[in-house]
Order: sequence, then C-alpha cells, then structure tokens
Amino acid sequence: MDLQSNPAQFLKDLEEHFGRHLAYPAEVGSLMQQASDQGLDEVFRDAIFHAKFVTKTRELMGRIGRDGEGFDKLSLEFQNSIEKSSALLKTIVKESPEDFKQRFVGQFFGLDQESLGNLLRLLDDLSWVKNFELDERSLPLTGSSSRRPSAGLNTGGSNGPAASGVSADIVRIRNGAVLGIVLMILFVVIDPPVTFLGWGISLVVGLLLLYIARASNKLGRRSDTSH
Repeated sequence: MDLQSNPAQFLKDLEEHFGRHLAYPAEVGSLMQQASDQGLDEVFRDAIFHAKFVTKTRELMGRIGRDGEGFDKLSLEFQNSIEKSSALLKTIVKESPEDFKQRFVGQFFGLDQESLGNLLRLLDDLSWVKNFELDERSLPLTGSSSRRPSAGLNTGGSNGPAASGVSADIVRIRNGAVLGIVLMILFVVIDPPVTFLGWGISLVVGLLLLYIARASNKLGRRSDTSH
C-alpha cells in the first residue's frame, strides 16, 4: 500500500512501530491530509518539529520540578514553542473545510484549561510523527516537497524527481541536526557536565551538529537555486 497517500495506514504503522496509541489519530491524519491538499507540507514538518521540542521540554520540566535550576528558562521556552506550534497548525487549519476548522479550533485552540490539555496531547502525538520520520519513514504527504525518488527516475538532471527527493532529505537532516543542538543545550543547562572531558565531549558533539546543520542548509540552498 502506498503510504505516501494514506495517512490512516501510516498512523496505524506508527502505533505498531512504537507500541503506543495516539490520543488523536483522526485529527493527526486530517492535518496531514489538509497540509498535503494545500501544499503546506513544510508547514506540517515545522509543526511536528516544534511539537517534539514542546514534548521534550515538558519532560525536562517534569524531571527538575518547579524549584529546580533552570525551570523558569525552560518554562519560557515551553510557552514559546507552544505558540509556534499553534501558529503553524492554525496556518494549516485556516483554509480547511469549515466544519473541520470549527471543530478543530474549538477542541484545541480555546482559552480554557481543557483546550490546552487537548493541545498538549495533540502535540505529543505529532512528536511521535516526528520520531517516526527520524526513523527514516516517509510521511504521507503528497505534495512535491515530500515525494521521494522512485527507482529508475534519476536521469541526472537537477530538475527531476530525484532532485526533489534529495532536497526533502536535506531538510530532514538539517531539522534533525537543529533539534539535536536544541536538546543538547537544554541538557547542558539543566544537568551540566562536571569534568573537563564531559565539557569537551559536549563541545565536540555540539560543533559537529552545528556543522551538519550549516552544511545541509547550504546544500538545500544550492538544490533550490538549481531547480
């Protein structure tokens, strides 16, 4: 079955892969479908990226507690990431069919505590979509930016399907590296190394991730300008 155009099958495989049930599988599938229909693939990818950051930050906040060192800074980052995630999701929902838009806005974007809890559970679901993508699984997005090259289609030209697939892979590498840098900074802030060796390893890993992010960004720009 072609997972690229089947969000329901994709989500079923995701749940089986991680051995967990999503809180809002239908809503996640609908977001994928709407993003694909509107050509907002990269907006959806950005949304799941920030959703993973929200989830990881929330886990760290739970570990250190309100009285722990760095909690206030994490709390600020947490709120900022929720706002970014919400803005991206609203971009997808804005042009969706009216019934879906009203239901989605009422359930996740209300000003009450229940809506916030719903939104956090939805972002947790989306973070698992990001995890699935990081496990080298294609997302069920049918826009041109999400298509992967098929065997035998690479003719060597820069404008063919292979070039589009390479560009999407570069974006995923860059996002993964940036996420790694952000998470590493959070860990260093909360639980800094206590030895010179620990600091040295942290610095080397951080510089390596930074190099990967910058190199993939440059490659992405070159790919875009060659199209």
